Amino acid sequence: MKKACRILLNFLLFIGCFLICSASNTPIVQVHSGAISGGFEYTYNGRKLYSFIGIPYASPPVQNYRFKEPQPVKPWLGIWNATTPGSACLGPDYESIPNIIGQEDCLYLNVYTPKLPQNNMSSDLMNVVVYIHGGAYMSGEGISYSPQYLLDDNDFVYVSINYRLGVLGFASTGDSVLPGNNGMKDQVAALKWIKQNIVVFGGNPNSVTITGMSAGAGLFNRAILQSGSAFCHWSYTENVDQKTKYVAKLLGCPTTNSVDMVECLRSRPGTDITKSFINFMPWKYNPFSPFGPTVEVAGDEKFLPDIPEKLIPYDIPVLMSVTQDEGLIIAMFIIHDNGLNELNNNWNEYLPHLLDYNYTISNENLRSKIAQDIKNFYFGDKPISKETIGNLVEMISDRLFGYAVSKAAQYFAAKNTAPVYFHEFGYSGNYSILASIDPKSYSRGSNVTHSDETNYVLKKNVFPVHDNEEDTNMIKSMVNIWATFIKNGEPDIGNSEIWLPVSKKPVDPFRFIKITQQQTFEAKEQLNHRNYAFWSSLPLTEFHEVNIPEDIKTEL
Repeated sequence: MKKACRILLNFLLFIGCFLICSASNTPIVQVHSGAISGGFEYTYNGRKLYSFIGIPYASPPVQNYRFKEPQPVKPWLGIWNATTPGSACLGPDYESIPNIIGQEDCLYLNVYTPKLPQNNMSSDLMNVVVYIHGGAYMSGEGISYSPQYLLDDNDFVYVSINYRLGVLGFASTGDSVLPGNNGMKDQVAALKWIKQNIVVFGGNPNSVTITGMSAGAGLFNRAILQSGSAFCHWSYTENVDQKTKYVAKLLGCPTTNSVDMVECLRSRPGTDITKSFINFMPWKYNPFSPFGPTVEVAGDEKFLPDIPEKLIPYDIPVLMSVTQDEGLIIAMFIIHDNGLNELNNNWNEYLPHLLDYNYTISNENLRSKIAQDIKNFYFGDKPISKETIGNLVEMISDRLFGYAVSKAAQYFAAKNTAPVYFHEFGYSGNYSILASIDPKSYSRGSNVTHSDETNYVLKKNVFPVHDNEEDTNMIKSMVNIWATFIKNGEPDIGNSEIWLPVSKKPVDPFRFIKITQQQTFEAKEQLNHRNYAFWSSLPLTEFHEVNIPEDIKTEL
């Protein structure tokens, strides 16, 4: 009887709100966990979008669910109000470190669609684009990136997601108690939710392109990877189990038994656990990603069953890119905090933290030699100073992003039948992430740093809309590249220049398109892109061998 009453009450609530909401033109959809009411937003040129923001895709990872894999979202009564963003996951506020922003209850996603389906007709379903935000696995949220440019002229369903960050997202005990990678498993849970529910928003669950910037790169059909890859050293974290024990010790928890340790950590404030990240950044918040993906040696559902270099990539079309001066964003923090002199005077000590190879030196006797080899290669006999900032930026750009991203592109191309396209973004417009750090340091036509490319495809909440002809033209070009790739698996640059994919022979020159300040698209071939040969020659063990059980079951 109680069950029947509950069903009737739920039905009446739905019908009542449906009548009210329909009268006010409020969009409503029905997903597997319940009804959702959304709102409206508008693109750059005024196109109306249906927006549903702050939708839960998993149960809140709090209390007993903390440090567990994402759990299914529980159905709700009535209609979920999807007009308010869900909270960001707990992470550092880089404008006021060590302050923390966000909440643990954070597993939400946002959906934007230019049209809702009529009777879920499959012929009307649109391509789906899923954006996974960057932030070095430590910070960020999906709502910061919206599709005001991408959906101006394109019929796509756009989704952005949150996932657990830092210690709460990537802690591991190195055994079955806490295998690790919960932040990545959140992303998988979101993709599964999309597969199950996206049709009601007009999306085609069988045509999903995942894309992301930086840390953000069977449930998807194409991939766009900006300024990051699984081959970047910071995307694979060493000693996570030891770091987790250190966090437990800091917070007064036992460390000899994994069950007791995790149980104790569940009783500690989430903000205290999150703040512990600072203990793993010895010099000026470097290395910038102390917690992130790691190989899981135990557990039933593994996200990362082995080191990236031993895994076979999905055979799908891939579009990859880097910006011209990726490392400037890191260099700026050094420049503005008296870091140049510190680095110059303590090169051998600080460089392994800045370039994040402190724990991956194959032979400790080579520590000083490696540091000096890097210095000689990029600076010669010149000191670290304002006059050699360009050398510093090049070093950071190559090490943290460039050579590893192009290495991944060559690896994917060699292993797969599907094409891999690559471009280097060299356009500097009116807005840049650098301007938010130091407005006086940035002007149009200067350097193009990490994440600047994204600004011409998605609307970032920290920037105003583009208000000049040059930037508007670049938006059109970048949106066209994305849109054609999302639709066809081949990017279009709209002129007679042929964009050739990366060669399937690793010995061939590396092929890519350079997007210039003059908004030209230049075909390039290089044998040593981003000083690939130098970095590959150093005795570093970024992806050390891990003993993996033969019987492994992966989650993707």
